[in-house]
Amino acid sequence: MSNTKTIAKNTGWYGLDTITAQLVNVIASIAVARKLGPLQTGHIIFVMYVAGIVSTLGGFGISAATRKYMAEFIGSGDKGAARYIFVRTFWMQIVLASLATAAIILWVFHDTDTHYRLASLLIALSIWPAMVNTIPAGANTATENLAANIPGSIASAFVYLFAIFATVVFHWGVTGVGAAFLLMRLVDFLVRLIPTVRRVLKWERGHALPEGVRNRMIAFAWQSVITMILALVVWERFEVLILKIRCTDIRQIAYYSIAFSLGNMLLLSATIFGGAASTTMFAQFGRDKSKLPRLASTSFRYLTLTALPIHAVATALAAPALVFFYGAKYTGAAMVVTIAPLLCMPKAFVGPIQSLLQSTERQVYVIVTMVIAGIVDVGVTWTLVATHGAVGACIGSGAAQFTAVGIMWAIGARKFGIRLPWMLTAKVVVISIAAALAAHFVTLFLPPLWGILLGGCTALAALVILTYLLRILEPQDQARFAQLTGALPRPLATFAERFLALLIRAKRAPMQGELAKR
Repeated sequence: MSNTKTIAKNTGWYGLDTITAQLVNVIASIAVARKLGPLQTGHIIFVMYVAGIVSTLGGFGISAATRKYMAEFIGSGDKGAARYIFVRTFWMQIVLASLATAAIILWVFHDTDTHYRLASLLIALSIWPAMVNTIPAGANTATENLAANIPGSIASAFVYLFAIFATVVFHWGVTGVGAAFLLMRLVDFLVRLIPTVRRVLKWERGHALPEGVRNRMIAFAWQSVITMILALVVWERFEVLILKIRCTDIRQIAYYSIAFSLGNMLLLSATIFGGAASTTMFAQFGRDKSKLPRLASTSFRYLTLTALPIHAVATALAAPALVFFYGAKYTGAAMVVTIAPLLCMPKAFVGPIQSLLQSTERQVYVIVTMVIAGIVDVGVTWTLVATHGAVGACIGSGAAQFTAVGIMWAIGARKFGIRLPWMLTAKVVVISIAAALAAHFVTLFLPPLWGILLGGCTALAALVILTYLLRILEPQDQARFAQLTGALPRPLATFAERFLALLIRAKRAPMQGELAKR
C-alpha cells in the first residue's frame, strides 16, 4: 500500500478516534463547568492537570521507544524483534506506572484540600491504567493499524460521558467527576490491552536484535522523556502551574482551560492528519528514509490548507460560542478564548517535522528547540499572569509555540532540504483573514447562536469563493483527496468529488498548433 493510501486510511481511523474523544470531552467539560461554576472547576482542573503531567511523562519515554523501534523492525520484516520489544517494554512500564501512581497518592494526602481529597485520589489512581495503556497503543501505531485503537477510545469516551451526566443529575459534585475520570481510563485500558496482547503474542518468537539497538532504545527513551518535559511546557497547559503560583484568582485556571480546550477542538483536523502522517514516517524510515523530506513537505501543505482558515475564522466566533455553551458566568474568559485560536495555531504544524527529526534519531534538535521555546514561555507567562491572568498565560503559550515551530521547520529545511509552499501559504493567509472579517461583522449584530450559525456560513462561503478565485488547489490534490472521499458513503463521496472538481481548476492544455510553434 502506498504512503498516500496508508495515510488516508489512518487519517480516517485516527479522525474517528480523535473527533469522538474531543467531542465527548467538550460536552463533558461544558456540563461540569456549568454545574460546578468557575471556582470548583478551577480546583478540579488543577488536580487533573497534575495527574495528566505524571501520566504523560511516565507514559512517553518507554512507549515512544516501543513505537519507534517496533515500527522500524516491522517495516524491515522482523516481527520477532518487534514482539520481544513489546513484551520487555510492557513489563517495564507496569513497574514505572506503579511507582508514579504511589508518588501522586502521597501528594494527594499531603497537599490537596480536604474538600477535594477523595476526588483527587480517584484521579490519581487513573494514572496507572493511563501509563500502562501507552504500550499497547504504541504497538498498534507501530503496525500502522490505528483502527485497533478505536474500540477502547470510543468505549471509554461514552462511559465517561454517561458518568459525567450521572454526576450532574445526581449532584455527585467533584467526587463524581473524579470517579468518571478513573472509570474512563480503566475501560480504555482493558478494551485496548486484551486484543493487542493476543495479536502481538502470535508473532514469531525468534529475534536477533542488531548490536547496539538496546543502547539506542535507552538513549531514545531518555531523549523522548526530556523532549516530553519540554513539550509539556511549550504545547500543553504548563501555564496552569504558573497561574496557580502567580495568580490569586483560581477562576483564571478555569478560564484558561476552557480556552485551551476550545483551541484543541480547532486542532482536530491537524491532529488527525498529522498523527496519521507521523505514523507513516516512523514506518517509512524502515522502508526508504529518502522519501521522508517530501512526506514532511506534503504534510505542511495540507496542514496549511486546513489549519489557517479554521483558526482565523474561530477568532470571530469564539466569544459568541463561549456565552452560548458555558453561560454568562464565564464571560470573564471572553478575551482569552478570542485570542487563543491564533496563539495555539502553530501546534497544528509540529507533528510532521518533529516526527521527521525523531524518526531519523535527531531528537537533539527537538530538545534544543524546546529549551529555547520553554524559556520564552516561562519568561513571558511569569511576567504577564500576575496582572493579566489567563490572557497572559495564553500569550506566553503562543509566543513559545511560534518560536518552537519556526525553529524546527527552519532546521528541517536546512538539514533535509524541505521546500515549503510559501506562495500557497500567503494565499491561504489572505483568504483566511477575509473569511474571519466577514464572520466578525455578521456576529456583531446577532445573538450568540445566530451569530455562530450565520457567521460560520458567511465565512465558509467566503473561503469557497476565494479558494476558487485564487486557484489555491491544484489538479494533483484531487487524487490525494480521493483517498479520503472514497471512505465516505457513496452519496457523500459523489458530492465531495464534484465539489472538489469545481474548486480545482486544471490548467488549460496547449492546443496542437501551440505545441507546433514550441
